[in-house]
Amino acid sequence: MQTLATAMRAGSNEGLALPCPLNLFARHGAYFRRGQVSLIAGASGGGKSALGTHIAVHSAPKIPTLYLSADCDKITMGTRIASGILNINIEDAEYRLREGDEDAWKSLESETNHIWFYWDSQPLLSDLDEEVHAYAYVTGAWPHLIVVDNLINIDPEGEASHVQKDSVMHHLQGLATYTNAHVMVLHHVTGQYEDGLMPIPKSGLLDKVAKRPRLVVTLYRSAENLLGVCIVKNSTGQAAADGSYGFDLAWRPERCYLRG
Repeated sequence: MQTLATAMRAGSNEGLALPCPLNLFARHGAYFRRGQVSLIAGASGGGKSALGTHIAVHSAPKIPTLYLSADCDKITMGTRIASGILNINIEDAEYRLREGDEDAWKSLESETNHIWFYWDSQPLLSDLDEEVHAYAYVTGAWPHLIVVDNLINIDPEGEASHVQKDSVMHHLQGLATYTNAHVMVLHHVTGQYEDGLMPIPKSGLLDKVAKRPRLVVTLYRSAENLLGVCIVKNSTGQAAADGSYGFDLAWRPERCYLRG
């Protein structure tokens, strides 16, 4: 047993907020903290991966990251990230990479060499655990950020139900505690919010998986070139379960541009 002060001193990095390139999150009290789990939810094509990759790529200082890309192939993911780095359209980024543009390739490599990507489209939880340990074996430390893109692709065997998804989230919660990493989970929403055009409440999460995460954020297109961010659960700050509390980010999806 330990006193509270002793336990807190021993875990000085636990709960430490990771850097975030989008300062509106901090201004609204939403932090991605080490040792905790967050959930980013939205419609298909609604900005989840754009937000996850933007935080992983553009944070300063850079965050040692393990990115589980189960929902996106290498070329699609790479051209999207290159588009954001080079500030050009996705089509132009793909053309430059396919044509062997050395400046584009060097920019992509230098801006993403702190991220370890894992590409299995139907990984089991044991696969994720092995990848986390492989990361630590090679680098000598746990990642500070683990992005799971996305929840419905993890451990696909069995019935896709609330119980199964909650079991996955429970495992990821334990992984965050064990590694002291922040685990960011990307997830889908129920059918009535699949157009991504209205604020999404906490009740709009597919399979009702909001119990485990300390921070839950939902995304929708609030206007042309604007990505609405709703903070629907936040254990250390303000939130509104009905989706009424949040902010807008400048968003140009054709070039993976996010600012805020």
